[in-house]
Amino acid sequence: MDKLEEISHARKRAHAKLRALKSKVYEAFLDMEEAACSDGALPRKTKELIAVGISVTIDCQSRG
Repeated sequence: MDKLEEISHARKRAHAKLRALKSKVYEAFLDMEEAACSDGALPRKTKELIAVGISVTIDCQSRG
């Protein structure tokens, strides 16, 4: 498994664990994320590309 797959699996496990806890804070975070990433003044795809650019610029790596 390559690094990207490892990160993806770790994020999915963490997400599932947080969802199982039924955390109101995590649910609110997901609602905020959905609102921020949905089409609006900028299309969703443009927002995703901006996020990728920011991640690359700051050398961001998910810690899963």
